[in-house]
Amino acid sequence: MAFYYQDIKLHLEYQITFMKRKLQLLIVLVSFSAAAKSQLNNNGATFTVQSDAYVMIAGDFKNVSGTIINDGKIEVQGNFINSGTYTSTANEDSLIMSGTGPDTLTGGASIIHYLTINKATNSDIVRLGGTTIVNTKLDYLSGVLTTDPILNSAFTLTSPVSAVYNFAAGKEIIGSVRRTGWTNGAARIFNQTNMQITTNGGTAPASLTVTMIPQSGGGDPTQNEREVKRKFLFAQTGGSGFTADIRYPYVTGELNTNVEANIVPWELISSEWNARSTGITHDVVNHYIAITGIPVADLALEWKLADPRYTFNVAAYLRGPWNGATMNTSLNSGGTIPLSQPYNTTPFNYTGTESVGSIPNANIVDWVLVEHRKPATGLPADASSATITGRKAGFLLNNGTVVDLDGVTPLSFNITKQGACFVVIRHRNHLGVLSNSIPSNVAGTFANDYSLLANSYKASGAASNPVVLLSGGIKYGLWAGDANKNGVVNGTDVSAVKLAIASLATGYLFTDANLSNSINGTDVSLAKNTISLLGSGSAPTKANDNTGLTGQVQTNIPDPIVE
Repeated sequence: MAFYYQDIKLHLEYQITFMKRKLQLLIVLVSFSAAAKSQLNNNGATFTVQSDAYVMIAGDFKNVSGTIINDGKIEVQGNFINSGTYTSTANEDSLIMSGTGPDTLTGGASIIHYLTINKATNSDIVRLGGTTIVNTKLDYLSGVLTTDPILNSAFTLTSPVSAVYNFAAGKEIIGSVRRTGWTNGAARIFNQTNMQITTNGGTAPASLTVTMIPQSGGGDPTQNEREVKRKFLFAQTGGSGFTADIRYPYVTGELNTNVEANIVPWELISSEWNARSTGITHDVVNHYIAITGIPVADLALEWKLADPRYTFNVAAYLRGPWNGATMNTSLNSGGTIPLSQPYNTTPFNYTGTESVGSIPNANIVDWVLVEHRKPATGLPADASSATITGRKAGFLLNNGTVVDLDGVTPLSFNITKQGACFVVIRHRNHLGVLSNSIPSNVAGTFANDYSLLANSYKASGAASNPVVLLSGGIKYGLWAGDANKNGVVNGTDVSAVKLAIASLATGYLFTDANLSNSINGTDVSLAKNTISLLGSGSAPTKANDNTGLTGQVQTNIPDPIVE
């Protein structure tokens, strides 16, 4: 049965009932105006759909001030706007949003028990025009369903935890989903099958809200950093002392430069992104990250996903093995370089497990340690060891390039904070050096060439430069001769080298200042030359022990110096 109207207006004196029988009533709204969209307006009448009755409206359905009693099915191929009363005597109403879009769904203060989103194509949009309550079941089959979070952040799709959410493959709700009647211990679905939260311990909240904005819906986490282009916000009503286990879903098209197997959740604390790297499970098949034990206080923060592994394109030279053009590789050719990183001792105190089966490149000079530091103040003077947010040992090639354990690719490692940072390069018997502030970037890379004087931090009032000009007069290198590895080159280091010579010491030693694989007068001269040139730092010139030497060269890294 079909009725054709230009517009239908149901006024207060009318009551229309669709009887309880398996009858399809198709109301086709025909508009003769190109500017007008056809409508079924209920301005005060009672519109009743009995059990098993089915009404299809090929246009808009606006319940302005009337009453809809729906115990059957209403399919709307346009906007559904309810500002009147929508109810069901048996709580068995079904509302189906179909047709082409974009269309608006406004449930008003009423409850929709069964909602189906089944638009004609996956690009047809259903946009909430206000908070809408779905009490029993959501079937999301086709189209785009959004709560309009960018323009109307207060709108939510709200359901009790008992409501069932069914999603066709690839379907997810853009925006805010609220689940009420919350209890601990059970996983509940929000915006899609893998957007799940379970709470444990403490006092459970009365409700939880997830706002998930994918890239397709305008999702762009705060600040311009490396990230998966998807934004997560959480809010709860009531509750205290509980923790949350959360699944964070994503789609592969949002990964950008992030490696899917590496991504972890990040939280925005005081305008600084911090990685959560423990209690994490990756599912690269179903595309989500699961994390356990998030404290309730952290739910108030903004969250995102990102790959914490950054690439460090770092170049530096050591003055000790410098030969005028490159660096000597005597330790390598002599088989002296250890197969495991050597910085597991004071003052480096690095416990990394980097090791190789064999030294992978004939051009390797020695191991170096690279650190990512991020002080809260953003000031280089505060970039102490307490601000290290990631570090790794790698190999220094004779051309100044720092490479990873394969001896070829740039060094990469995980960091725990994003934003502008300082990069430190350290060697076991040369003075480490701190970079100037390096801005963060979306590509996940940091670069610094310490052979250029301008790329190393120099403290105000420092006695001299943080790096020394190498022979040839173009490149700069790290100061040599820190035989006791305390961040200062002075007479004590000269004494240590002399003692090593006297004791006929051999091997991979801190006193081998020029990395020649032997300890002799050249190493003594090198340490003395460093002192005589008066290098880096703000330490005052002073007499040192009984060597007759005055002055010292101090690293520009703001770590405590152990005299």
